[in-house]
Amino acid sequence: MKIKDPDDIFIDPIIQYDRRYPERRLYLAVILQALLDATRIKGNINKRRATSWFQCSIGVTCDNFEFICDHAGVNPGYVRSFAYEVIHSEDPRSFRYKITKYKRMIAKEEEKNEEG
Repeated sequence: MKIKDPDDIFIDPIIQYDRRYPERRLYLAVILQALLDATRIKGNINKRRATSWFQCSIGVTCDNFEFICDHAGVNPGYVRSFAYEVIHSEDPRSFRYKITKYKRMIAKEEEKNEEG
């Protein structure tokens, strides 16, 4: 199975940002940070926790994941599938680069909103 392009998952919610719901960006940033944590080169507790968060299927952790995805405006199943493929890819660096780019886009938009 080909790894999905993160643009398909994350660009639409960023572009279609509704100023009445600024928390949507916050939830999206949570998902992006978890992807960064899960794809770290060196293992640590955050890597394990982030990986588990994407892989959970029952319980409070799963409810939390689905809540975050729903409020970010992204499909939990699609994000979970994408995260699995990225985490298990041979070289997740290109995805880490894109994720960092998305986080910067979110931050810049937030700065503009605070100024304007």
